[in-house]
Amino acid sequence: MTLRPASIRIEEWIIIVVTAVVCLLVLAPIAVVFWQSVQTGSWNGPLTLSLANYVTAATAPRLYHAIENTIIASVGCTAIATVGGVTLAWLVARTNMPFRRFFAVTNPIPMFLSPFVGAIAWMALAAPRAGYLNRQLADLFGLPADLLNIYGLGGIIWVQGIFFTPLVYLMTVGSLRQMDPALEESSRSCGAGMWRTTFRITLMLSTPSILSGMILTFVSSAGEFGVPLALGSPHGVETLSTQIFEVLQRENPAYSLAAAIGSVLLVSTVALVVIHRMLVSSKQFVTITGKGFRPRVVDLRQWRYAALFLNIAYILVSVVLPIGILAIMSIHKVWLGSIDVSQFTVDNYIEVLVNQDATQRGILNSLFLAIVGATVAVAISLILSQAIYRSRLPGRRLIDMVSSLPVGIPGIVLAMGMLVLFIRTPLYGTLTLLMIAYIIRFTPVGQRSVAGSLLAMSPELEESSRACGHGWFDTMRRITLPLLKPGLAAAWVLLFTIYVRELPISILLWSSGNEVMSVVLYQLLEHATAGQTGAYAIIQVAIALAVVVVFDRTVAGERVQR
Repeated sequence: MTLRPASIRIEEWIIIVVTAVVCLLVLAPIAVVFWQSVQTGSWNGPLTLSLANYVTAATAPRLYHAIENTIIASVGCTAIATVGGVTLAWLVARTNMPFRRFFAVTNPIPMFLSPFVGAIAWMALAAPRAGYLNRQLADLFGLPADLLNIYGLGGIIWVQGIFFTPLVYLMTVGSLRQMDPALEESSRSCGAGMWRTTFRITLMLSTPSILSGMILTFVSSAGEFGVPLALGSPHGVETLSTQIFEVLQRENPAYSLAAAIGSVLLVSTVALVVIHRMLVSSKQFVTITGKGFRPRVVDLRQWRYAALFLNIAYILVSVVLPIGILAIMSIHKVWLGSIDVSQFTVDNYIEVLVNQDATQRGILNSLFLAIVGATVAVAISLILSQAIYRSRLPGRRLIDMVSSLPVGIPGIVLAMGMLVLFIRTPLYGTLTLLMIAYIIRFTPVGQRSVAGSLLAMSPELEESSRACGHGWFDTMRRITLPLLKPGLAAAWVLLFTIYVRELPISILLWSSGNEVMSVVLYQLLEHATAGQTGAYAIIQVAIALAVVVVFDRTVAGERVQR
């Protein structure tokens, strides 16, 4: 039975309008990209429908190599992230490795850092002849000064792999902690050893979580822009994302060709997300039962300290070395690949914080977009979650599917769609357009956190409030929001850190006067000194980690105390 407009309550109107706008803003850029990809002719002249752009993309050797590089980089990154993430999750969740609680906090840290910043840091560490590690290996052991070479496909795979490892780690560690140990105990009682039980039982039961992490890592790696831009493009190694950027940066931008390349990348990544959802939903892996239990801790015996060394090594290469080298580089007047106390200075920080207008605007604009954008995105995530899991709206599954599509849309492709869609409107080149693009691209990330908290809360609490005469707004204020506070805060912090470091969307949609930190950092890398680049990168890292620490000390701390 269809409801008459008069019978729809105000909260239902809010849910309907918000979901309709979100779905429209998700689908419109996708449609524009596909429509633009089948057009030929001058941007300002007559256009005709044709598949010529796809033929060009398929036959041009440069584009063919970009596709090949994208696949190799994504496969390599996924392999490193999966092995590393699953191993670290198992060590933290299921073994007696020393300092497990400490590593449970530190292992996710690289997820809050920018892979682009990580690429800059590893350039300072492992550039041939000029990298700090190469200089140390040459001076101490007489090894070749170009032993390590971070540039090219190998460097792209390495940096993306270590910075996407936390994604697989976080997807896996929860299932390992909540697993019913009965099957493992049965395996051990049948004579299977620790390693056989781990590989044949424990990890097999965690297959849905591991598979989720693998596919999301592959999709994220395929659409990654900053790392290939820093480590590949200057040395002739292109991926699909950097190829799109190159086509759009020409004197006469080839929008239709870029749209064709983007369409290929978009179809591939979205198809993987759809396949992932089908595979996970079709398999039933029961790891949590109604019985009270505590997963068995595996005694590593003599391997305990080998496991400790392995986890320390990961923190070293993903957090300590990158942040450390950027901090050291930032206090040198001239960075030549080695520490020189006589070169120490704070002038680089004064330069980027005080003397340059663009760097100051970048910080202020990024903070504005991160604070306001994350707040709006969390509110939208809450309304979408209400629409999908609490309302009786028809088409809830369709809303869920459409609102989740941006997970599989590379940022550079979404930005291109927004560029073509709004280039002739007053929104083009404004912070408002940047914010809309940020929100659309990353709302599914916030929604996942909010939806998890909402599903953990019994709907009877809200229904009781409504039965007592409280309206929807009053129920939200008194019941829903207080109970969802940790989930909402976690979503806000995650979105804040993503917005502060976002590069692919920003680099296509920014304009003079509306710079954000990642765009300014790219400009500094191209035109400024290494010290100024390092100083600005450290400021970006400090902003992101400061918000994470505040969250951990307040909201997360309150949850633990309760």
